[in-house]
Amino acid sequence: MSGFSTADMSRIVVAGTLEELSKTLKIASKLGAIHVIDYDGEIEDISLGSPDSVADEKSSLLVKMRGCAAELNPEKGKKPLSYVKNLIEGDFPNSIDELISKINKKEEAEINLERISQELEILAKLSVLNLDLELLQNYESLSYWVGELSDSSNLVSVTNNIGAMSLTGKYNKKDIIAIFCEKKLHEELQNLISESNFENINPPNEVGSVEKLISELTDKKNNIQSEESSLNEDIKLWNEKHGSNLLACIELLESDLEILNAPVKVAVSEHAFVMDGWIPTSSVKNLNELEEVSTIVETERFEKTHHHDHEHVEELPPIAYTERNISKPFELLTDLVGRPKYGTIDPTVFMLVTYPIFFGMMLGDMIYGIFTIILGLWIRSKFNDNDTALLASKIVLYVGVSCLIFGYIYAEFAGWEIFIYEKTKIDGVYVYADENSSPVAFLSALYPFELDHGYGPKAYLPFGITLTFPFHRVGSNLMDLTVIALYLGIIHLALGFIIGMINVSKEHGIIAGFFEKGSWLIVLIGGFFVCYGFLVGNGEGLSDNYYSAMSNLVLYGGITLLIGIICLCYGLAKYEGFGALGIFVGPLESISLLSNVLSYLRLMAIGVVGVKIAEAGNKLGYDNMVIAFDNLFSNGEFLSLFTGIMALVLWISIQLFAWVLGVFSPNIHAARLHFVEWMKQFYDGSGEPFQPFGSKPKLVEVEK
Repeated sequence: MSGFSTADMSRIVVAGTLEELSKTLKIASKLGAIHVIDYDGEIEDISLGSPDSVADEKSSLLVKMRGCAAELNPEKGKKPLSYVKNLIEGDFPNSIDELISKINKKEEAEINLERISQELEILAKLSVLNLDLELLQNYESLSYWVGELSDSSNLVSVTNNIGAMSLTGKYNKKDIIAIFCEKKLHEELQNLISESNFENINPPNEVGSVEKLISELTDKKNNIQSEESSLNEDIKLWNEKHGSNLLACIELLESDLEILNAPVKVAVSEHAFVMDGWIPTSSVKNLNELEEVSTIVETERFEKTHHHDHEHVEELPPIAYTERNISKPFELLTDLVGRPKYGTIDPTVFMLVTYPIFFGMMLGDMIYGIFTIILGLWIRSKFNDNDTALLASKIVLYVGVSCLIFGYIYAEFAGWEIFIYEKTKIDGVYVYADENSSPVAFLSALYPFELDHGYGPKAYLPFGITLTFPFHRVGSNLMDLTVIALYLGIIHLALGFIIGMINVSKEHGIIAGFFEKGSWLIVLIGGFFVCYGFLVGNGEGLSDNYYSAMSNLVLYGGITLLIGIICLCYGLAKYEGFGALGIFVGPLESISLLSNVLSYLRLMAIGVVGVKIAEAGNKLGYDNMVIAFDNLFSNGEFLSLFTGIMALVLWISIQLFAWVLGVFSPNIHAARLHFVEWMKQFYDGSGEPFQPFGSKPKLVEVEK
């Protein structure tokens, strides 16, 4: 049962002399299994510890290294612990300073190159005026403007008419113009310029020939580019030689800093310290090394007290998941709504089963399943150094495989049904054609057993459930899928109520568990019997015995439903604080259960909508593409080549849209069914995540 609950926790207290604190923290960090509780400093004469004196120095070095790593994006590689320590204690920090100097020089060179490029652009525009720079600025008795616009002819004509002077030239299809006038004409000319889409150019504050300055700046630019190229080469070589060392040093420094700053979490007196925390009970056996360096190491397995009131407050351990493999990726989904409260059932394992099934039922297409699997593999290869991304990639792989399996069950590929047989009505009876007309009929070879025009064996189960293979969800089995979706909703909710009843019973007793959650289960069962008996009992062609059985089902189901509502009202009044209002709230709340069940119809509806989108793409894109290329090759209509290509692009675009929508929409709805409809029946996500002191090294190998 360990996979259905979180890790069992024990309280741990470590105490000793101040001389032992440093070694204790190092061993605790190496152990990586103690969740340290921060000391609140409320006890007189016992204060918080202080960081180690070398923490600031190492923190400064870490900041430098992180800055370099962000610039270089180096490759990772594992290094021995002793080697990394020698790097940090040796000349490597000086090498970091030299690297930072080169990075700063490179950035300065880039800034200078950008500035010079802008200046050269301005000078190139001014060069077409054939005037020295001092003639374009700094006049005391004249007003002047230098700028560019698309067409200067009108502005030149107007300025000449009012007694101003202008010079023009051409640069990159734009007119460059310099205008000079007496001060008294400034305002009039300024208004004319403002109306002409004039873009101002500010000449550099230099003197002499524009061409000469361009030559000087070009030489300067070439020198800076050469310097930048040399710096880039030096930085590249440093990265190739020391990049992996840099990342290993960062990891070790982060670990060291955590240890050096850890005393601020510990209670210390003048001579001693006390560290309080939690540890997984399974890790208690690994405390031998810690016991050797600390005076006191005591652990006590946490036993949750049982109480019958909801207002009882008890300090609970942080939540650590148990060791798991296949279901571990679904911890990401559990964490989205918070860690489960300590002592309650962990829903992660259940989601391993139900989440992919719900996704596959909705998307259910073979090619989309293959695309989704490829997406999962791409995420895994692209982000192979990110633990969260690796877990997410596994979820994508799981749902991709489920989508492929359901696509095979549905016999669907890219929105097409694999089995399509034209049927004709003859004498009131449908007669199927012999030829499979599906565009993907070749995939029928994947079904190596005898089928009757795409229809295989059928199984008729109790309560109107019909299973067949292949299962034509958008055809003859649409109503069967609707029934299955509703039954899955009932089963899923019933599972939630059972889990809730177990959780409440463990905390408040079995009676509270029955009235708080078991009553909902009774309402669900009774409501199902009533609905089933009523709907089936009103059908046509029923025998007297069957009709009588359905009537009895409605009667006894109604009695069960009434008992469930009464129990629900009592549970609300007695255990959930509603008091007398529980009598009125219970019946109203029970109605909401119907909407919870009906919400599972999305398992049918979302999939059918997705199929129709893909089907529309096939009709608009693929069918027209076939017609166009047929006309091209049969009749030589070259215009059909363009039409065919457009239809092909349209078809691919709609298929990609259908797949992308299929990846996101079923995920959203599968998550909603779990988080909103299912987990609210039992889940308390108030657990504090277990955050052990110390981290498991990834790049620094500890010698044994």
